[in-house]
Amino acid sequence: MNTAPEVNATPWKESGGTCACCGRTSKTIWGDLSTTDAALATYFVQWTACAPEHDVNLDLVIGAWGEGTGPNDRFLVSVLYRPASGGGSFMVVDGDTRLSSKRDLCGRAMKRAEVVGTPLASEVFSLLDALWLTDPRIAQVKALDNAA
Repeated sequence: MNTAPEVNATPWKESGGTCACCGRTSKTIWGDLSTTDAALATYFVQWTACAPEHDVNLDLVIGAWGEGTGPNDRFLVSVLYRPASGGGSFMVVDGDTRLSSKRDLCGRAMKRAEVVGTPLASEVFSLLDALWLTDPRIAQVKALDNAA
């Protein structure tokens, strides 16, 4: 039986701010998703605390990392998480309006239609599963489901 290598999140940093529309505290966390052999993606998760009516933004910069690689070896996939009682839902969205300050990390942003219904969708959701299960800070996002 051939099994895929385990993917784990490595948390890096986090920052806080204020939501422009409601004035509540917002938070951004980031890190990488890797196997023991290679980095697969960098992630950024942004949400507004105590505001389950706001979607959570998840941005994955997927592709090759390390020496000899550059932005054109990677692409951005953006996903929204909508909190809901009993567990929320994910939706791939066009990435061209996301991460403008981090665009130097990737060559291009993927459109929703380039992800949904393609083999890339399976990879994206596997990475999201790993993030959801292995970055302990995601518990703060999951708490929004209880408030919904």
